[in-house]
Amino acid sequence: MLKLVQSMNAHKGKGWAVDWCPHGDDKLASSGEDKVACIWLTEDLKKTKLAGEPCTLMTKLGDGSHTRSVRDVAWSPCGKYILLASFDGQVTLWQQTKPKKSAYNCVSVVEGHESEVKAVAWAPSGRFFSSCGRDKNVMIWSLLDDCEDVECSGVMTVHSQDVKRVVWHPHTDMLASCSYDDTIKMYINDLDDGDWTTTCSLSGHDSTVWGIDFDSTGDRLVSCSDDQTLKIWKKADAGGDQSWSCVATIAGHHTRAIYDVAWNKKNGLIATACGDDHIRIFREVPATNELEKNNFELLFALRAHSADVNCVKWHPRLENILASTGDDGCVKVWKWDDII
Repeated sequence: MLKLVQSMNAHKGKGWAVDWCPHGDDKLASSGEDKVACIWLTEDLKKTKLAGEPCTLMTKLGDGSHTRSVRDVAWSPCGKYILLASFDGQVTLWQQTKPKKSAYNCVSVVEGHESEVKAVAWAPSGRFFSSCGRDKNVMIWSLLDDCEDVECSGVMTVHSQDVKRVVWHPHTDMLASCSYDDTIKMYINDLDDGDWTTTCSLSGHDSTVWGIDFDSTGDRLVSCSDDQTLKIWKKADAGGDQSWSCVATIAGHHTRAIYDVAWNKKNGLIATACGDDHIRIFREVPATNELEKNNFELLFALRAHSADVNCVKWHPRLENILASTGDDGCVKVWKWDDII
């Protein structure tokens, strides 16, 4: 079951996103409708007591830099940089000036989207990051050695409606996006000429695809939708084949739109954030024979927030720790216990 570890009244208005720092201290970033991102220093999550004191607020970013909601936040793989995506059409890149200090400087303001930026994500190599927005575009940005100079290396215009989320493959510079047009697109970088190309388009949801996430291998992808279902997609087994197919649909558990989904890279659990104020946890059930397919069962459901849950993120190193935020403006840290 999920047990509450820490809870913060983090944002005035909606809380939009959370993201764990991949290295160093257990830092958690959150972003909200109040035009800022907060960086929290959590307690020792291996030893912390349940329902303990709120996390320590280290600093706030974006205050005065953004004029509208900060819709998304993303740490770089090295943990030294953080991206903020805003409804004001800008992405800002922040650098920590001193290790273990709360001082961050904005080193770049990235402009290119014509309207609201909905999401940002770093490639695992740290050489690229991507952004997407209401202008229907997915933009891919490359960083020079000092990470302060940012260049646009690709603009993908294959979606017909606003793009909700971008997520990178966990091991390679392959990118996936999902949209209000009910589809998922995938892109790769051509190493010969440096161009980005669309490799496939996945259709199957009946409404907006709000979120996507890869499993630990990168060979499967989970998607969540306004149609209240999850879908599991699998890459073709052939080495050079870039096609994907839907291998499972998880339905009947959510009563409103599913706004986010997170696939735990350590233990394989899937967490969802739903418009019915609940977080749900699913586990894969292996097939019992060659004629069956693996299925997914609901392990636990909890009314986690007093309004829509907008984002869930598993801790990158501690497999049983989950963070969430929602329309109530709260940021919460949870501990998963297999004993139900």
